[in-house]
Amino acid sequence: MPTFMKAMSNIAKDNKVSAKVLKENKAAKSKRAKIIKQQRAKDAKEEVKLAKEVAKLAAIAKKESDKQAKIDAKEAAKEAKIDAKEAAKQAKIDAKEADKLAVKEAKAAEKLAKKEANAAEKAAVKEAKAAEKAAEKLAVKEAKAAEKLAVKEAKAAEKAAEKEAKAAEKVLEKAAEKEAKELEKSDAKAIKALEKEAAKEAKAALKKEAKTKAVTEAREREDLIETIVNKLGVEVA
Repeated sequence: MPTFMKAMSNIAKDNKVSAKVLKENKAAKSKRAKIIKQQRAKDAKEEVKLAKEVAKLAAIAKKESDKQAKIDAKEAAKEAKIDAKEAAKQAKIDAKEADKLAVKEAKAAEKLAKKEANAAEKAAVKEAKAAEKAAEKLAVKEAKAAEKLAVKEAKAAEKAAEKEAKAAEKVLEKAAEKEAKELEKSDAKAIKALEKEAAKEAKAALKKEAKTKAVTEAREREDLIETIVNKLGVEVA
């Protein structure tokens, strides 16, 4: 065995705990656990007793507070009834005084309103009469002025209409003569132009038709050659 291993085994033997010591340690641990358990049980019982005492005291305090609350409620109800009676009496007194004052104020307001209404009615009548007279005078003046102006405008319009009618008649006659001549010329030109255009279109249509035929024939020849070549290629293979 190597020296290192021998040294390690010797150290293990020196530090090894005997079975007796282990048993004693276990016994001591179990005793401590029992003592702790017993102490905890005692503490729990004490706590239960204390909780019961507290509950009893709380119940007694609640009964006392309920009694006092009932007494306070009765006293408050009595005081509230007394206050309500006093308030009702004062309210009746105040209502009577307010009614008297309202009647006085209403009568005074009614008198003042009648006076103001009479004054306003008289002022309105005066203003209406004055406005009516002024409006009648102004209407008469405006009617006369409008009548004169209308006569003048009618005469001027009549003269201007006669002049315009004569001038328009002359212009229309000249324009009609010009249009007739221009229509004759334009009709002849249009007929010639249409004939030329029709001839051009016919030539273009013939050329187009010839080209399309040539193209189709060329395509057909190409297709025929291609099919022949394909067949020959297949046979050679």
